[in-house]
Amino acid sequence: MLSLAGLRKHPVLLAGTLYPELLTRLERFFDVELADDANLLDSAVLRACLAGKSALIASRAVVIDATLLAALPHLKAVCRIGDSHDAIDLEACTRAGVLVTNTADLGRDEAARRGMALAAADNLIAAFGFGRAAGHPANLLNTELRCTLGCCL
Repeated sequence: MLSLAGLRKHPVLLAGTLYPELLTRLERFFDVELADDANLLDSAVLRACLAGKSALIASRAVVIDATLLAALPHLKAVCRIGDSHDAIDLEACTRAGVLVTNTADLGRDEAARRGMALAAADNLIAAFGFGRAAGHPANLLNTELRCTLGCCL
């Protein structure tokens, strides 16, 4: 869809269980690269994997702090699959203009994990101004960055 308009897709890193419908949903708007989320617990590996990426969707609580953000000027969104955001420095993300979302805890079974992954994808799509909720991702944690597209001004 975007390529028809001559636009490039934003590169994003997906770290977690790959569900076919998740990838299908994301690939409409983004150039998706997959990563093993266990490897991203190492900050050097995380930095290298996110170099040049516009966003991260992760199921594990990877550390996002001011030091990492300083090395990633293209990063615009971090979408956590799950309700925790303990490892994410919200103040540093807000200062850097990086939107942070999480998802409601739907449970631990496969259907719940799938639902949370799809919710994180919807958050990312909205964070970049696409879809029905454009500019208004659900579960936005740093709400002072809401409407960074200027749609509500």
